Amino acid sequence: MLELQESPAFSTFRDPAGSVVIQPDGVYRRVHAPYDAEALAFLESPLAASLAEQGRLIASEILVPGADGDALLLRHPRVGFSAYPWEWSPAMWRSAAELTLELCDELVSQGWILKDATPLNVLFEGPHPVFVDLLSICPMDPGVPMWYAYGQFVRTFLLPLLAYAELGWPLQASILRRDGYEPEEIYSVLPWRTRLRQPALSAVTLPRVMSRIDSRVGSKVGGKPASGLGAGFARDPEIARQVVRKTLGSLLRHVRAVTPAPAESIWSGYAQTATHYSDGEHVAKREFVAQALEAIAPRRVLDVGCNTGAYSDLAADAGAEVVAVDTDLQSVDRLYAQCRASGKHILPLCVDIARPTPAVGWRNQENSSFLDRCSGSFDTVMMLAVIHHLLVGSQIPLDRIAALSHAITTRHLIVEWVPLSDPKFREILRGRDALYAHLTEAAFREAFGQHFRVEREAALSNGRVLFHLAKR
Repeated sequence: MLELQESPAFSTFRDPAGSVVIQPDGVYRRVHAPYDAEALAFLESPLAASLAEQGRLIASEILVPGADGDALLLRHPRVGFSAYPWEWSPAMWRSAAELTLELCDELVSQGWILKDATPLNVLFEGPHPVFVDLLSICPMDPGVPMWYAYGQFVRTFLLPLLAYAELGWPLQASILRRDGYEPEEIYSVLPWRTRLRQPALSAVTLPRVMSRIDSRVGSKVGGKPASGLGAGFARDPEIARQVVRKTLGSLLRHVRAVTPAPAESIWSGYAQTATHYSDGEHVAKREFVAQALEAIAPRRVLDVGCNTGAYSDLAADAGAEVVAVDTDLQSVDRLYAQCRASGKHILPLCVDIARPTPAVGWRNQENSSFLDRCSGSFDTVMMLAVIHHLLVGSQIPLDRIAALSHAITTRHLIVEWVPLSDPKFREILRGRDALYAHLTEAAFREAFGQHFRVEREAALSNGRVLFHLAKR
């Protein structure tokens, strides 16, 4: 039997059907009996091959077929960069929800179904969602007109989106709510008019009313449709499939209705309203970055402080897979919409590099930190018009920014120095010139010179300086 080295890798444990270990050459999944027979039957179906070919379901290679007492062992390709729901924009939540529901609908039409429905079953390959939890797929119980994962989908997908849209609760809070929200939590703070409109009526108000009725009569339904729902259907498999597919269609309409369109923020229109660059300076900056990318020929780029992705686009055009991060959720949402339309291999995430996503879960190992995921992942990092925000807004010293930059790139750094005299720098200084007087170009060169050598630089007429640095 193939032996896997699980240290320092972390093996998943929540699903009794199997476990996953991530290795450099792929993701290895063990499947225990009797679930191995179900998994093999599905993988041998034309539907499995079609979904994998479309890129909607993770591909699977059978390494050990599970005979002679051995567990079934599969290998999946690694998705480019693992991103968690608490780093997604609203439109990404919608895309992941749509994939889950549409995939389940196709499965039901062929006699299969999803037993789990959580955002953690979805990763993104660029802007495209991929369903990665193969063991969530199981045979559908013929004649049972219910989707047992309905309650989980509502709690982990629909209610977080509803709370974001109607109450302003941040989607990033899902880092602390792996199992989502209960309808009672949302009901108590929703306005009356919202409680009586879809999707809150079905997802919040009616479950809350039913739970109160059940408690009064001493019954306990759980979070699923009542068990008598299918009694009148005489367990007819075709009618059961149609009922489940109708449920999935209704949820899909609710998700689409509740997800807000990208909104305006003080940063989402920055690229169009930036008056501290002349047209010529914009052109010079783009040319410098494009030439640096051409010289580097990067494979994977991290764009820190991406805004709406003007320079992420350049990196993607240079043939790189790009992860683009910004603190402004609306900018990230707009960039995601652009990437979905263009098909460019850019994964936008809402991440603050000064307060990056921590590791969470059991022993802080189930979901790794953003910086751990960055380690060894990017041959090029771009930090354009962002360092002055880290220096003043987040109060991170220059030498620590330089050390972080060195840690998250394996080869190159494209960075922009903004002088104290710059109008945008002066905006965030707010009269504290004396306190930050030490932040000079010479100090920048000294701090970054400890870790990088200058490959090329260019001074813009507005006083900003662009650097292409190579790691020492």
